Amino acid sequence: MAFTPDDDARVLPSGESLLLAIRGHHVDAHRLTRFAAEFGRLYHSSPGWLGCGCRCRSGELVLAVDTWAAMHLPVPHSGARLHTETLGAVIDRLARSQMRAYHLLMTVDDVADPQVHAAWYRLAELVDGYTDLADALTQRSVRLPALGDGG
Repeated sequence: MAFTPDDDARVLPSGESLLLAIRGHHVDAHRLTRFAAEFGRLYHSSPGWLGCGCRCRSGELVLAVDTWAAMHLPVPHSGARLHTETLGAVIDRLARSQMRAYHLLMTVDDVADPQVHAAWYRLAELVDGYTDLADALTQRSVRLPALGDGG
């Protein structure tokens, strides 16, 4: 019997959908947006973002995303290139970057501060990278690292 991905895996959420979910807005039924919302709650509730508890919980969420991906994404073509990070690591980094960008925007004295621009520019780059990865995963042209190898 051939592997048939479920509906969630056929169309992965857009980067914009993940960003909305990270901020707690418009979390749709897709499992990845629900994971993104969990990352957002984690980083929103942990101002230091690097505390041990936060790191441990983010590791658990990364593994949960990666487990979902292993079970639901279509099997890559035999010649698919290997991506450098797991899907969970990508979404985790996207969440941390978004929370950092918002934090800077709300706390700097001058919103024209180069740090603010750099943080938002980096966030846009990460969204583009996620979009490229999501497209490649649904086209089966990329494979993800083995579980436990991407965090």
